[in-house]
Amino acid sequence: MSEQVFRNHGQLFEEQGLSEIGNTAEWGASRIDEVRHALLELNNRREQLFEEMEEGKQLSELETQYHWVSAVFRYLGFTFSIAEQPPGGDESARPDFTLFYNGDDFRNALNHRGEREFFSQALGVVRCLPWDASLDEYESSHEGPNNPAYDIDRIIRSTGVNWGILTNGQEWRLYHRETSGLFSTYFQVNLMEALLSGDLNQFKYFWTIFSPEGLGGFESQEPLVHRLLH
Repeated sequence: MSEQVFRNHGQLFEEQGLSEIGNTAEWGASRIDEVRHALLELNNRREQLFEEMEEGKQLSELETQYHWVSAVFRYLGFTFSIAEQPPGGDESARPDFTLFYNGDDFRNALNHRGEREFFSQALGVVRCLPWDASLDEYESSHEGPNNPAYDIDRIIRSTGVNWGILTNGQEWRLYHRETSGLFSTYFQVNLMEALLSGDLNQFKYFWTIFSPEGLGGFESQEPLVHRLLH
Protein backbone atom coordinates (compact mmCIF):
# COMPACT_ATOMS: atom_id res chain seq x y z
CA MET A 1 0.00 0.00 0.00
CA SER A 2 1.31 3.43 -0.92
CA GLU A 3 1.33 6.19 1.67
CA GLN A 4 1.53 8.63 -1.22
CA VAL A 5 -1.79 7.61 -2.72
CA PHE A 6 -3.95 7.10 0.38
CA ARG A 7 -3.98 7.91 4.06
CA ASN A 8 -6.13 6.30 6.76
CA HIS A 9 -5.96 9.25 9.13
CA GLY A 10 -7.22 8.59 12.65
CA GLN A 11 -7.95 5.00 11.58
CA LEU A 12 -11.36 5.55 10.08
CA PHE A 13 -10.96 2.05 8.65
CA GLU A 14 -9.53 -1.11 10.20
CA GLU A 15 -5.91 -1.48 9.15
CA GLN A 16 -6.26 -5.23 8.71
CA GLY A 17 -9.24 -4.77 6.43
CA LEU A 18 -7.30 -2.29 4.32
CA SER A 19 -4.36 -4.67 4.09
CA GLU A 20 -6.71 -7.33 2.70
CA ILE A 21 -8.68 -5.06 0.36
CA GLY A 22 -7.09 -6.76 -2.64
CA ASN A 23 -9.06 -9.90 -1.77
CA THR A 24 -12.47 -8.21 -2.01
CA ALA A 25 -14.93 -8.56 -4.89
CA GLU A 26 -14.83 -4.79 -5.37
CA TRP A 27 -11.10 -4.88 -6.09
CA GLY A 28 -11.71 -7.18 -9.04
CA ALA A 29 -14.68 -5.30 -10.53
CA SER A 30 -14.53 -5.39 -14.32
CA ARG A 31 -15.28 -1.72 -14.98
CA ILE A 32 -12.50 -0.17 -12.88
CA ASP A 33 -10.04 0.14 -15.76
CA GLU A 34 -12.74 1.63 -17.99
CA VAL A 35 -13.41 4.33 -15.40
CA ARG A 36 -9.70 5.01 -15.00
CA HIS A 37 -9.26 5.56 -18.73
CA ALA A 38 -12.29 7.86 -18.81
CA LEU A 39 -10.83 9.95 -15.99
CA LEU A 40 -7.45 10.10 -17.74
CA GLU A 41 -9.23 11.55 -20.79
CA LEU A 42 -11.05 13.98 -18.51
CA ASN A 43 -7.73 15.03 -17.04
CA ASN A 44 -6.37 15.70 -20.54
CA ARG A 45 -9.27 18.10 -21.10
CA ARG A 46 -8.62 19.73 -17.73
CA GLU A 47 -4.98 20.29 -18.67
CA GLN A 48 -6.07 21.89 -21.94
CA LEU A 49 -8.36 24.17 -19.96
CA PHE A 50 -5.45 25.14 -17.71
CA GLU A 51 -3.38 26.02 -20.77
CA GLU A 52 -6.10 28.46 -21.86
CA MET A 53 -6.27 30.16 -18.45
CA GLU A 54 -4.21 33.13 -17.33
CA GLU A 55 -0.78 32.16 -16.04
CA GLY A 56 -0.86 31.32 -12.35
CA LYS A 57 -4.66 31.07 -12.20
CA GLN A 58 -6.32 27.91 -10.89
CA LEU A 59 -9.86 26.58 -11.00
CA SER A 60 -12.25 28.32 -8.62
CA GLU A 61 -14.64 26.39 -6.40
CA LEU A 62 -17.45 26.50 -8.96
CA GLU A 63 -15.09 25.73 -11.84
CA THR A 64 -13.69 22.74 -9.94
CA GLN A 65 -17.21 21.48 -9.35
CA TYR A 66 -18.27 21.95 -12.97
CA HIS A 67 -15.17 20.96 -14.92
CA TRP A 68 -13.91 18.13 -12.72
CA VAL A 69 -15.80 16.88 -9.67
CA SER A 70 -19.23 16.53 -11.30
CA ALA A 71 -17.63 14.69 -14.23
CA VAL A 72 -15.75 12.36 -11.87
CA PHE A 73 -19.04 11.47 -10.20
CA ARG A 74 -20.68 10.81 -13.58
CA TYR A 75 -17.87 8.50 -14.69
CA LEU A 76 -17.97 6.70 -11.35
CA GLY A 77 -21.65 6.02 -12.01
CA PHE A 78 -23.44 8.11 -9.39
CA THR A 79 -26.74 9.85 -9.84
CA PHE A 80 -26.38 13.16 -8.03
CA SER A 81 -28.10 16.46 -7.36
CA ILE A 82 -26.46 19.84 -6.91
CA ALA A 83 -26.87 22.32 -4.03
CA GLU A 84 -29.93 20.67 -2.46
CA GLN A 85 -31.88 22.63 0.13
CA PRO A 86 -30.85 21.27 3.55
CA PRO A 87 -33.44 20.37 6.21
CA GLY A 88 -34.38 23.45 8.21
CA GLY A 89 -33.13 25.81 5.51
CA ASP A 90 -29.65 26.32 7.02
CA GLU A 91 -27.72 27.65 4.01
CA SER A 92 -24.39 26.92 5.69
CA ALA A 93 -25.30 23.21 5.62
CA ARG A 94 -26.16 23.08 1.90
CA PRO A 95 -24.13 20.29 0.23
CA ASP A 96 -22.46 20.94 -3.11
CA PHE A 97 -23.48 17.46 -4.26
CA THR A 98 -25.80 14.78 -2.89
CA LEU A 99 -24.92 11.30 -4.14
CA PHE A 100 -27.36 8.50 -4.96
CA TYR A 101 -26.67 4.90 -5.90
CA ASN A 102 -28.86 5.11 -8.99
CA GLY A 103 -31.65 7.04 -10.66
CA ASP A 104 -34.38 5.05 -8.92
CA ASP A 105 -33.13 6.08 -5.48
CA PHE A 106 -33.01 9.72 -6.59
CA ARG A 107 -36.52 9.63 -8.05
CA ASN A 108 -37.85 8.04 -4.87
CA ALA A 109 -36.41 10.97 -2.92
CA LEU A 110 -37.76 13.78 -5.10
CA ASN A 111 -41.04 14.26 -3.26
CA HIS A 112 -39.10 14.94 -0.06
CA ARG A 113 -36.78 17.73 -1.20
CA GLY A 114 -35.85 20.02 1.68
CA GLU A 115 -36.59 17.26 4.21
CA ARG A 116 -34.38 14.72 5.95
CA GLU A 117 -36.30 11.99 4.14
CA PHE A 118 -34.76 13.18 0.87
CA PHE A 119 -31.27 12.58 2.20
CA SER A 120 -32.21 9.22 3.73
CA GLN A 121 -32.13 7.86 0.17
CA ALA A 122 -28.61 9.24 -0.43
CA LEU A 123 -25.22 7.55 -0.07
CA GLY A 124 -23.43 10.72 0.96
CA VAL A 125 -22.94 14.47 0.64
CA VAL A 126 -20.02 16.45 -0.75
CA ARG A 127 -18.25 19.70 0.04
CA CYS A 128 -16.06 20.92 -2.82
CA LEU A 129 -13.20 23.41 -2.54
CA PRO A 130 -11.14 25.20 -5.24
CA TRP A 131 -8.58 23.13 -7.15
CA ASP A 132 -5.49 24.11 -5.19
CA ALA A 133 -7.20 24.75 -1.83
CA SER A 134 -6.00 23.12 1.37
CA LEU A 135 -8.35 20.57 2.92
CA ASP A 136 -6.97 21.45 6.35
CA GLU A 137 -7.59 25.19 6.54
CA TYR A 138 -9.29 28.00 4.66
CA GLU A 139 -7.53 31.11 3.45
CA SER A 140 -7.43 33.97 5.95
CA SER A 141 -10.22 35.82 4.10
CA HIS A 142 -12.72 33.03 4.83
CA GLU A 143 -15.54 33.91 7.22
CA GLY A 144 -16.43 31.30 9.83
CA PRO A 145 -14.53 28.30 11.22
CA ASN A 146 -11.10 27.89 9.66
CA ASN A 147 -11.24 24.12 9.14
CA PRO A 148 -13.14 22.82 6.06
CA ALA A 149 -13.82 19.61 7.99
CA TYR A 150 -16.16 21.67 10.18
CA ASP A 151 -18.32 22.31 7.12
CA ILE A 152 -18.56 18.69 6.02
CA ASP A 153 -19.41 17.67 9.58
CA ARG A 154 -22.18 20.28 9.71
CA ILE A 155 -23.58 19.07 6.38
CA ILE A 156 -23.47 15.43 7.50
CA ARG A 157 -25.32 16.23 10.73
CA SER A 158 -27.89 18.49 9.09
CA THR A 159 -28.80 15.95 6.42
CA GLY A 160 -28.45 12.83 8.56
CA VAL A 161 -26.36 10.90 6.02
CA ASN A 162 -23.63 8.50 7.11
CA TRP A 163 -20.89 9.65 4.74
CA GLY A 164 -19.43 12.96 3.64
CA ILE A 165 -16.73 13.73 1.09
CA LEU A 166 -14.44 16.75 1.22
CA THR A 167 -12.45 17.37 -1.96
CA ASN A 168 -10.52 19.93 -3.96
CA GLY A 169 -10.72 17.67 -7.00
CA GLN A 170 -7.24 16.25 -6.42
CA GLU A 171 -7.44 14.98 -2.84
CA TRP A 172 -10.57 13.21 -1.67
CA ARG A 173 -11.43 12.67 1.99
CA LEU A 174 -14.20 10.41 3.27
CA TYR A 175 -15.74 11.14 6.69
CA HIS A 176 -18.23 9.07 8.70
CA ARG A 177 -20.99 10.57 10.82
CA GLU A 178 -19.80 8.92 14.05
CA THR A 179 -16.34 10.53 13.86
CA SER A 180 -16.72 13.52 11.51
CA GLY A 181 -16.97 15.85 14.51
CA LEU A 182 -13.37 15.00 15.39
CA PHE A 183 -12.34 16.61 12.07
CA SER A 184 -9.23 14.40 11.95
CA THR A 185 -10.64 10.93 11.25
CA TYR A 186 -10.96 10.27 7.54
CA PHE A 187 -9.77 8.16 4.62
CA GLN A 188 -7.97 10.17 1.96
CA VAL A 189 -6.91 9.30 -1.58
CA ASN A 190 -4.92 11.56 -3.89
CA LEU A 191 -6.85 10.92 -7.08
CA MET A 192 -4.38 12.69 -9.35
CA GLU A 193 -1.43 10.66 -8.09
CA ALA A 194 -3.45 7.45 -8.36
CA LEU A 195 -4.46 8.28 -11.94
CA LEU A 196 -1.07 9.42 -13.15
CA SER A 197 0.87 6.61 -11.47
CA GLY A 198 0.12 4.34 -14.42
CA ASP A 199 -0.67 1.60 -11.89
CA LEU A 200 -4.24 0.29 -11.96
CA ASN A 201 -3.90 -1.00 -8.39
CA GLN A 202 -3.22 2.53 -7.14
CA PHE A 203 -6.43 3.74 -8.76
CA LYS A 204 -8.34 0.87 -7.20
CA TYR A 205 -7.87 2.45 -3.76
CA PHE A 206 -9.93 5.37 -5.03
CA TRP A 207 -12.57 3.40 -6.91
CA THR A 208 -13.24 0.78 -4.24
CA ILE A 209 -14.04 3.47 -1.66
CA PHE A 210 -15.47 6.45 -3.58
CA SER A 211 -17.60 4.66 -6.20
CA PRO A 212 -21.33 3.85 -5.84
CA GLU A 213 -20.27 0.22 -5.38
CA GLY A 214 -17.90 1.13 -2.55
CA LEU A 215 -20.38 3.37 -0.74
CA GLY A 216 -23.58 1.55 -1.64
CA GLY A 217 -22.79 -2.13 -2.15
CA PHE A 218 -21.50 -4.52 -4.80
CA GLU A 219 -22.85 -7.90 -5.88
CA SER A 220 -25.43 -7.88 -3.04
CA GLN A 221 -22.74 -7.45 -0.38
CA GLU A 222 -22.73 -4.95 2.45
CA PRO A 223 -20.93 -1.79 1.27
CA LEU A 224 -17.16 -2.08 1.51
CA VAL A 225 -16.90 1.14 3.51
CA HIS A 226 -19.12 -0.39 6.21
CA ARG A 227 -17.11 -3.60 6.25
CA LEU A 228 -13.89 -1.63 6.69
CA LEU A 229 -15.21 0.81 9.30
CA HIS A 230 -13.18 0.81 12.53
